[in-house]
Amino acid sequence: MFRSRTLFRALNRCQSTFAYKRWADLSTPQKQHFIKDFVENYRRQYPGSKTNVSLKGLALGMEEHADAPAVFGIFYDDIWGLCKKTKESLYSGEKRTAQRNDIKQTGRYGHESFYDLLVESESEGD
Repeated sequence: MFRSRTLFRALNRCQSTFAYKRWADLSTPQKQHFIKDFVENYRRQYPGSKTNVSLKGLALGMEEHADAPAVFGIFYDDIWGLCKKTKESLYSGEKRTAQRNDIKQTGRYGHESFYDLLVESESEGD
């Protein structure tokens, strides 16, 4: 009983202090910065992928139109979810934790370099 209560508290602490904003909470400049970094990081991680051309094309003209393509919000939220799940599993005591850099377990965005692209909340109260 005591152990499950302790784990529950640790999990709640982890969830309440998850320090990254969701896509909907980002400003347009923050979204554009994420998109630029995401396209570059994807190219580094998967240099032979034909997806690189598509991603670069989607990112064109953001500044001129003062916009950020919404499709990148899907990628951002996927990375956000993977990062949160990884952090929670570290504190939950799960016996089998997914390896962050294992594409078979976490998908294309499981590499920790994608986690570095997330935008941190300004304060704990966000």
